[in-house]
Amino acid sequence: MAYSPNKATCAAVMALTLFSASAALAQQDAAMPGAQQRSADERTAEEQTARGLLARQGGNAFGPVTYEPDNAPFALRNNNWVAIKGPNITGEWPGQTGANRHGFARFDDPAYSISSFIELMRVYHDRHNAKSAAEILRRYSPSGDCSGAPSLPPAERRDGGGCVENQTNAPVTATRAARAVGLAPSDDLDLFGPNGEIKHPDRVRALIDAVVTQEVGASHCPQPPRGESWIGCKVDDDVYARAVDLLDGNG
Repeated sequence: MAYSPNKATCAAVMALTLFSASAALAQQDAAMPGAQQRSADERTAEEQTARGLLARQGGNAFGPVTYEPDNAPFALRNNNWVAIKGPNITGEWPGQTGANRHGFARFDDPAYSISSFIELMRVYHDRHNAKSAAEILRRYSPSGDCSGAPSLPPAERRDGGGCVENQTNAPVTATRAARAVGLAPSDDLDLFGPNGEIKHPDRVRALIDAVVTQEVGASHCPQPPRGESWIGCKVDDDVYARAVDLLDGNG
């Protein structure tokens, strides 16, 4: 099927600078008053499972991510694991049900957030020639974003959260995604064909999983050092398959 951009995609193309995936901003909405006063038993009883999101448990083992709704990152509470923003000030992605004060989208189903992310990556690929992990994630995240840079001590980070490390090197998240599929951050991932079809699902998934690891954050996703090739969280097969179906309105 030939790729034909939907309304959300067209809005994304026109609003080139409105996307930024900053976990630090998205998670300012994370905690609600009184969360710390509950007992451990009460918190355990209220835990929810982020169905379809798996976190590394050690070695190559993964297990379901659980969280407390009143004390969890925005990404988890609002099924926006990639911390994507709406396509413009008033527009919405398919399946988007709202947004927080920073413009980060809310979804009832995380498959919609993953589908929107893939759609945006196609825009980057087709309209902006962003094809490597480094090019894609420099566009997706704010310049100097410190998210995903745990190898830099907090004392060395700039005021406001910016990291020189992510400005002078490929973004940490790009390094993780590329290494996971045996490539360098500057290598062409060759994600999409001429009609917008996904050519390398393993590379698309590595990119998604690296961004999810960054944006959900260290509280629920292990953060590997820059030199490692493993990724802390991943989207399961069911959520990914539904996200791909949604791209062409088949979901």
